[in-house]
Amino acid sequence: MMRALVRSLLLIGSLLAFAGCEVTSLPDAAVPGEDAGSPDAGMADAGPPDASTDAGTDAGIDAGYVVPNIVIGRSLFWNDAGLLDDASTVSFAKIMGVAADDGHGGALLAQWFHRFNTTPHSERALPAQFIDAVLVAQGADPTQWDLSVLPFKVTGIHNRIDLAKLSPGGHCGELRVSVSSTDVTLQPFHALFLFRQPLEADDVEPGSGRVTCVGTARRWAELSSLDETAAMAQLRVLLARGLTHQRFLMMETVEFTLAPWEWRQWLPAADGGVENPPLFQQLDVERINRASPMRDDFLEWVDQNAAQLDARQVEFPERFRVQSVRVNQGVPRVPLNVPANPSFPMLRQKLEIVGCAACHTTDAEFVQTRTDRSVSAFYEKELAARALHLARFARGEAPGAPFGPLQMNPVLPP
Repeated sequence: MMRALVRSLLLIGSLLAFAGCEVTSLPDAAVPGEDAGSPDAGMADAGPPDASTDAGTDAGIDAGYVVPNIVIGRSLFWNDAGLLDDASTVSFAKIMGVAADDGHGGALLAQWFHRFNTTPHSERALPAQFIDAVLVAQGADPTQWDLSVLPFKVTGIHNRIDLAKLSPGGHCGELRVSVSSTDVTLQPFHALFLFRQPLEADDVEPGSGRVTCVGTARRWAELSSLDETAAMAQLRVLLARGLTHQRFLMMETVEFTLAPWEWRQWLPAADGGVENPPLFQQLDVERINRASPMRDDFLEWVDQNAAQLDARQVEFPERFRVQSVRVNQGVPRVPLNVPANPSFPMLRQKLEIVGCAACHTTDAEFVQTRTDRSVSAFYEKELAARALHLARFARGEAPGAPFGPLQMNPVLPP
């Protein structure tokens, strides 16, 4: 069943949307292609162990290809009203229909919002109350609801090729659609819809089988070489291919419908409902900090993997992660309690920064893409780093990336 396959893929390699700690747009901000600086430009740390970074420029591919100057607003992030308000391309109703098995999305939406109030690890009543009001207004059968009239606004489309998994059988990252509630009571409420960018034939080097994602990268990079009209037309073609049910992965939310702020991921289940898998790269600090066999297990694991954890190259096992995380704005977080490691003096901070709670309370805002489609200063820095990264992909370098922020030398938690 497709959902079982999706769950398997997610638990292996999905990266948390809001922890990528998501312009006023930057439609004309260009990043040089062939003159993008040092091979490590935009990299905070070494890439993950399955990502090759030593293949050189254009190894095994078209050595004559010239990477265009990467324009963020053409190749990486789109918040233009002409695109986002075009319901034939993207809308909340369209994305819900794509996400749902039935192609409509009303039943999935009802299950999703009611589930906020029934999970054992957290209960948030307002989303369920919002859906109950929709039921009163539009009838008891959610498969007949008109989702286009609901108060949700698409705030951006995000190319996350930087999340590529470059091991055999991997992928070329994700496309993400961000959405905000404009309802006067369901506020603030932000969601992401995640879609896989699978490997295509030109993303794998012939003969060696080396995964490069060069084909996918060049398709995105080439948008930067086109004029606005041509780029927008080609973008719509790429989005039609990319935002499909077969490529849909999950939803994510960050909301403050009840204090404090809360993050969750939402995975469609076989019964038509949704479930909260453990948040990707978000440690369960409360449990880890308590004396227990689980803490002993965690500390032993950290000790065994300290070097790679310090480089932000290791995926946290599910047993150490939490299904939802809450943060009080303006209140210092409880830090992770791990023994000091003289060889890696910032190890504790590196363990924290890859998760949403620390990332959004260190140098980033709680919401990176706002309802008015402007973005935070932190996200502008991330977009600049992603532009450099895309240029490297398009040159055939197959660059690795650390978990957490991509920008060089991100601010770490205190």
